[in-house]
Amino acid sequence: MSIVIKGFGISIVGILTVGLLGCGCLFPSTFHSSNPHWVLYSDLYKAQNLRESGRYKAALAKYEQVSKKHLQSAFDRKVIHVGVLMHLKYSIAFCYTQLAEVEGDVSLYSKAEAAATECYETAINPSNRADALYLWGYILFKQARYEEAGTKFKALLETFLEVDALFALGKVYLELGDESAAQRVYARLEQRPLPADKQPYIFLYDHYETLVALSKVYLELGDEAAARRVLAQLEELIKTHWQKAFYHVGHDFLYGLGKAYLELGDEVAARHVFTQLLEHYPNSLHKAEVQRFLEK
Repeated sequence: MSIVIKGFGISIVGILTVGLLGCGCLFPSTFHSSNPHWVLYSDLYKAQNLRESGRYKAALAKYEQVSKKHLQSAFDRKVIHVGVLMHLKYSIAFCYTQLAEVEGDVSLYSKAEAAATECYETAINPSNRADALYLWGYILFKQARYEEAGTKFKALLETFLEVDALFALGKVYLELGDESAAQRVYARLEQRPLPADKQPYIFLYDHYETLVALSKVYLELGDEAAARRVLAQLEELIKTHWQKAFYHVGHDFLYGLGKAYLELGDEVAARHVFTQLLEHYPNSLHKAEVQRFLEK
């Protein structure tokens, strides 16, 4: 199991630009390259597009250009929203981290850590502080500084019961050789109650993905009984919410469940799930693969 690096779910740049439009700062009369506000957000958008397309070196160069060109310029620093500073530092840390992994240059983690620390200290919104703290812990983990990484993930869990942080903390304990502590962390994930029928569908999807990931963790740990227990929860989740919440994506969920049973070595259970998939979704994108398996 690997820790997953996360990016911001919502761009602070987009939010602030909309705000500037609303307050008249970017009306047509000032919407041109001579306006420092417009140039700043335009450059940030360009950098963000590079980052999202995986061009981390180019994105990093653009972010650092923005930092030198705008944030250290002579015009009034008060016009720079604190959220922009936070977003900039986070993005720089994120790009350095990705480059360290892609290029195998571990020295870049130090630069990533410095930027992540500044991002955390700059962030005001609790959810943004949580994102920064997770990234900080991730960077420490990648440097094999497991005790320090665990401290960050534990601090995150004091405020947010984040699934990613729990998985990450469990991995930290495994790297430290404390499997019993890791098992206790994973038990917290397993014991999360099934989402209520009236909850937004996003909670159901999140719970589904959590159970799939947890089953794989238990398989890697060689705990077959726990993996089966989690897959039973997963099957119940799909059965309970299939028609109302999962109908349009049910073929993907059933396919994932069947593949999980195959990883467990339970072909009987996998065949049962795949048969249901073909019955409910005769035109599924997974049809050809599933049919080949069932015809064996």
